[in-house]
Amino acid sequence: MSGADWSGRLRALGRAVLGARALPLIDRLGRSDPRWTTFVAAMEYLDFEGVDGDILECGVFGGVSLALLARAASFGAGRRAIGVDTFTGLPEPTESHAVWKKGDCAAMHAPHPLVGLGEPVTMDVTRRLFEQCGLPPPVLYQGWFAEVLPTVVPREVPAVALLHVDCDLYESTRDALAGAAPALQDGTMVLFDDWFHYKGHPRRGEARAFREFLDAHPEWEAVHWRQYATFCNAFILSRRA
Repeated sequence: MSGADWSGRLRALGRAVLGARALPLIDRLGRSDPRWTTFVAAMEYLDFEGVDGDILECGVFGGVSLALLARAASFGAGRRAIGVDTFTGLPEPTESHAVWKKGDCAAMHAPHPLVGLGEPVTMDVTRRLFEQCGLPPPVLYQGWFAEVLPTVVPREVPAVALLHVDCDLYESTRDALAGAAPALQDGTMVLFDDWFHYKGHPRRGEARAFREFLDAHPEWEAVHWRQYATFCNAFILSRRA
């Protein structure tokens, strides 16, 4: 390849990078997140099928996925973005994992537009992210899923159209599913962010918790929808006749 060809490619790359930086923050987040196209497709499904209700995310961390879900919902009918997290890190896991241990996720461990690596993760981080993305403020609750969800579901959250389970651990996923159960409905989309952790073992982590949930709630069956990104898996809940 000639020097002129290389120079042209470098100039094109530079324009692309500068153009991306000129985009609004929420659009830059969507471009860089491999989950984005699935979030958009999930909202298209919910709107087309007339599944009413809110977005409920269990495991908010820095708020990026909740903001992207809210943005995807804004293309259609629009839905409340509700998040629950301790904002103090993971509980003590009973299943050993190569990465996760008690207290992880209390500080930022991934690139974030507002806070640096090692800085505390707080509800204010998510609120500021929504504000800078031009999104309506999220509804956030702080505490353990087993304690918080029974106080707000179904009183404050009567119907969940999309449940985003970003819990990493079996115990947290178990509590999130149990707490959200009263607001689930025929057609609810359930997105698991960490399904293939634990080397994809079907009886560990989020997969174990979902299997146990379905066993304990025979009124529901799960229709597999799609796998996406690296560790994620998605299902649609169908109420048995």
